[in-house]
Amino acid sequence: MTQEALDPVHFVLKVKGKHNLIFKTKHNDPNYLKKVGEELVAQEDGHFTEYEIHRSDHANKEMTQAEHLLHPTFD
Repeated sequence: MTQEALDPVHFVLKVKGKHNLIFKTKHNDPNYLKKVGEELVAQEDGHFTEYEIHRSDHANKEMTQAEHLLHPTFD
């Protein structure tokens, strides 16, 4: 068994958009994530405006981590 199989490397793609829209996914190939990010940003009339890719040792946790804390307001 290879070391890569024991300690897989993951990258996280985070695509940000209008109205605080955020799309996140992970993959072990950063080139694939770059292609996905570019396609989402390039969509005509799309809501995505920018993307970033970073290496993550805790990708699973990052997938479920909240980006914005919601504070309910009671009127």
